Parts: sequence; C-alpha cells; structure tokens
Amino acid sequence: MRDFQNGFSLFELIVVIALTSLAGVWSASTWVQHAEDVATESMGRWLITIKESVDQMLVRQADFLSGLSSPTASSAVYRDIWRPTLNELLQAGHLASGFSMHAPLGYDLSIRVLKPIGLCLTLGCKIEVLTIATPHSTQLIQAGNVTRLGKMLASLGGHGASVTHLSPQRVRGAIIDLPNPPALDMAVLPVGSIVLHSFYDTSAEVTYLRQGEKRDVQLDANLSLAGTLNAAEGIRTGGGITATGSIASEGHLQLGAIASQSAPCETSGLLAQSNAGGLLICQQGVWQTSTKSGGGLYIDRAGFGCEVRDELDIDRRNPMTGDCSCPSGFKPLLVSVWRYPHHSFNEFYTYMCLN
Repeated sequence: MRDFQNGFSLFELIVVIALTSLAGVWSASTWVQHAEDVATESMGRWLITIKESVDQMLVRQADFLSGLSSPTASSAVYRDIWRPTLNELLQAGHLASGFSMHAPLGYDLSIRVLKPIGLCLTLGCKIEVLTIATPHSTQLIQAGNVTRLGKMLASLGGHGASVTHLSPQRVRGAIIDLPNPPALDMAVLPVGSIVLHSFYDTSAEVTYLRQGEKRDVQLDANLSLAGTLNAAEGIRTGGGITATGSIASEGHLQLGAIASQSAPCETSGLLAQSNAGGLLICQQGVWQTSTKSGGGLYIDRAGFGCEVRDELDIDRRNPMTGDCSCPSGFKPLLVSVWRYPHHSFNEFYTYMCLN
C-alpha cells in the first residue's frame, strides 16, 4: 500500500508566509496611521485650547490693547502683551496648571496680537490675534501632507487655516483667508503651518467708564459719587458734582464764582471768591467771609481826603479798597487819634475795618 506524506508542501508554506507577512504589514500600517491620526487630533485639540485662552486674554486686556485704559496688574504679567507666551497665559490664569507647554507633534508656537483697527477711543475698534504653529525642519514633509492638514483643520472646528503646496502664498481655511505672511513685519510661513484667528470688537465697551480710564470723560448730567473723588488733573463740568464722601485734589482748587459779602445766596455751604478779595461762604442765605480776618485799615486826616498825599508823604488809603473806606460787609472801628509833635496839623484818625 502507498504511504501518504503528511505536512505542508513548500508551495503551501510560501503562500502562508506571504499571507502572514501581508497581514502583518497591513496591520502595522494601520496602527501607524491610527497613531498619526490620534497625534493629529491631539495637536488640533491642543491648538484649540490655546485659542480659547487667547480669546479670554483678549476680553481681559481689550481696554489696555485699544488704549482705553492704563496698564493694570493683569497686564503686568506679559513682558510684551503684543507677543504673549504660553507661560504668560498660564500665569494669567487662562490655561490650566497642568497644560502641556509642548505640542503633541513637532511644531513651534507663536502668538501675535495685531495693532487695533478703527477709532478705539470713540467708536471702538477690532483687535485680532494670530496663533501660529510652524512645523520643525524635520517635520516639513509630514506637515505638508494633505491628509494630515485636512484632519488637523477638521479637529479645529473651522477656526484654523493652513499653508499648502497648492497655494503657498495664502493662509486659507474654512473662514480664514490671509496673505502669507499675514503681517508685513512677519516672515513667510512654511508649507504645513497652521494659523488660528481670534477676534474682539471693542465698540460695545467705548460708552462705559473703566478703571484707569485715559480718555477725557464728558457727561451731560451731574456726577454723583458714594466715595472719594481723587483728581491728579483738572475736573471740568458744566453742571454740579455731588459726592456723599470727600473730594480730594493734589492740585489747587480754583473757584470761578464771585460774590459780594452780605449779598444773598441760595444754598448754605457754597463757596465763592469775594469781589474785594478773600473767600466767601454761603451761611444762612448770606455770603459771609470764611474767616474773621480784618478788612484793612485807613487813616483819615481832618479836613483832607485820604487820597491826597500832603507834605508829610503819608499814604493813608486802605490797601483793600483804595480809598478811605472798608470793604463790603466790614465796618470801620476807630482805634487811634494822633498828631505829629511840635506841629499844628490837624488830627489823624486811624480806622480798622472789622466784620
């Protein structure tokens, strides 16, 4: 009887090995592509998180960036607020403390705040920020792959744009179309670069006052304060300023109102300049001097007017009125009567003006 040979023939073994190799290559390629897809999606999520932090920074720093207010403690975090870094966004609280400072793929990140466009101080303006990821030199081939770019832009939810071999002179995306470079003082972005665009419109804020306000504020009504008003410069108003607290100024307080002592006034506590010099205060409906200072004095010579300078060359006029009288609201009080010894001139009467 003929014996049958057991096992595989050489041909069958070769077929099995070939099929196994193909399956292994296909499986390895699938895993490599899967790893690439995961890394690409992670890169997109990393970039979109940074964009969200930049959006938050714009809201907080819009007044300073548009020139509406002075630097604040929050803006002091940035060495150059027009080019913030990831570490500065982290310190400002716009990124979580555990956020990775390194991109999942080989890209360098830069953030550029463009100069505002529009009338920031009156009508408002727009502030734009570009978050730019440029591939490392070792990543230029992979970064320019259309498949990678498409998946990365898809993970950005339409907020990103890229530089491709098809149009290297433009930065294009679903809602973005910018020249390459996006700004005149920037270098041309290499193929494979990813750009995210942030935008903020300040027109809704220009009608409000803010801390550190740098504009001249004009009001058509009275300004009422519950606290203290501190003014390093002048305050000009066509109406009244009402404050339940004190009003402090590091400079002088200048009064333009002029009143006459003993004349009627409207409201107690008002201040005015005296037409005869000095300061008046409204008390019980009458302008009165703020102090009990004298109104000067003058010397009257019997038979002569005090304006006439005689041979004795004595100026007898009251320096506050220019003649032999007291300012309005003052009354003369005789304080002395005298004459020069050994002379027969008439007597001199000295009057002091008191209120």
